Amino acid sequence: MPGFFMYDGKYFPDSTPVLGPDSRAFRYGDGIFETMRVSQGQIPLAKYHFIRCFAGLNTLGFDIPALFTPGKLEQNILALCRKNNHLENARVRISIFRGNGGLFDPESHRPQYLIQTWDLPEHYKKMNDNGLELTIYPSGRKSCDPLSNLKSNNALIYVMAAKYAKDQKCNEALVLNTTGKIADATIANLFWVKDGTIFTNPISDGIVAGVMREFLIDNLLRKGMQVSLQSIDPDELLEADEIFLTNALYGIRWVGSLGKNQFRKETSSLLYEDLIIPLFR
Repeated sequence: MPGFFMYDGKYFPDSTPVLGPDSRAFRYGDGIFETMRVSQGQIPLAKYHFIRCFAGLNTLGFDIPALFTPGKLEQNILALCRKNNHLENARVRISIFRGNGGLFDPESHRPQYLIQTWDLPEHYKKMNDNGLELTIYPSGRKSCDPLSNLKSNNALIYVMAAKYAKDQKCNEALVLNTTGKIADATIANLFWVKDGTIFTNPISDGIVAGVMREFLIDNLLRKGMQVSLQSIDPDELLEADEIFLTNALYGIRWVGSLGKNQFRKETSSLLYEDLIIPLFR
């Protein structure tokens, strides 16, 4: 059945052209995006998503109109899901960008936005049975600055890392930063477990500021569990007892192998049962 997307508050049939060759989103990747999950007519982690989204817009110097609010965007997202019959379980992407113009002369700094929705594939509705096969992307490096923490429309390093993972017949690839430490995966943040402590790397390592990562940290600390923010290099990661990846669509996926090293899934399974299933119910 043909579906619709929303561009600046208006519905358009899928595949309708709305961006021209002067679009700064196309030319420069000038903007940010959020990928969200909709479950039973609600957006889990909506507060986390919109805090990150509007912080990113402020970092990029957008002029935000008074009516461009988290509440209005949430209303539009759910309206589009309803129109596309995607309210039960859906993947949503909202792209926000600056519009037309050259590098030094944008027509406006006001945000334009485009919302798309899709049915969520079945494998996103449960924890993975088989552990992910992980590799490390050897070529590009992420910088460690505030722009690296954004969900930027300019995602070339992740595009190339995903291609590398596929070429290596792996499920995911980790990306390094300019200091040689691990930053994150192509679509996820990194957690690992060692001697009963759960670790993740700090924002200062150039990672995308993941909403599921923040949700897990908040809830692990609330439960009194041992959580530590720590930088890690690839050799150190091989010594972990467990590795798992997080994002807002699937919650947690456990890693079965990195190179020849194998990893367990006890902690990630417990966290999935305790925190992820109730979140998406």
